[in-house]
Amino acid sequence: MDTILVATDFSESSINAMNYACAFAKDNNCKIALVHIYTIPSTYTGEGLSLATVNDALSSEKDMLQLELDRVHTAFPDVQVDGQMMIGGFLESLQELNKELSLRAIVMGANMEYSDLTLWDSDWLNALITVTCPILVVPPHITYKPVKHIALACDYKSPCLPEQVKLIKNIVKTAEGQLYIVHVTPKASLVDTNKNVATVRQAFDDVKPEYHVVEDKYVIKGVSDFVKTKGIDLLIVIPHKHGLWYSLFNKSYTKQLANLNHLPVLAIHD
Repeated sequence: MDTILVATDFSESSINAMNYACAFAKDNNCKIALVHIYTIPSTYTGEGLSLATVNDALSSEKDMLQLELDRVHTAFPDVQVDGQMMIGGFLESLQELNKELSLRAIVMGANMEYSDLTLWDSDWLNALITVTCPILVVPPHITYKPVKHIALACDYKSPCLPEQVKLIKNIVKTAEGQLYIVHVTPKASLVDTNKNVATVRQAFDDVKPEYHVVEDKYVIKGVSDFVKTKGIDLLIVIPHKHGLWYSLFNKSYTKQLANLNHLPVLAIHD
């Protein structure tokens, strides 16, 4: 049985992501590992009083983890859910868990709302370009529903690797859905001259995708407009190292990424 890890900070967005993951797990025969990662503040080290404060904090957060587990076991009795608390760095802990559990995916909630825009936490943005495991970001208030319309934000400068193609096609076939491959560029006329277009078309030929080119100088806005128009249920992005999406996540285009807060986003790392 595949394992899906849900990273929680006990926020409303994390609770929503947990609900989404459990509903998905129920439909796809997966089990859930609910993990809370506690990073000890550097100001707490070396002092007896501060260490006592850390112990109190750890005890409190263990209680919160147990409360969340109790809630989930009641809400989703048919889903196997195990809880774990880790102490350490966020990214390092995720990498360790990915190796240990051979994860199918990691699910995280987008951060809390600020000035009517949901922001993406910098640690989680770093995870999208660092952790070698598919990571699904679920915006607040998005509830699970079977995925039927799937969009791949394709950068023809960096075609998908074979394993990425295999994973994307497996998602499409399992969902019995329609794949849309969308490329955003300031000059649509230049796409036909890109030699990688034929490579991409050949790689995905057996799932019969629709191909779309959106002319827009702002990639995130162009993608956002497209997925809204097509009623997309899931957006897949591939943050190739030094590629377009890697750069967007690495530089934390927080306000622009808020445009994608109306659907789940799956990042497939190299």
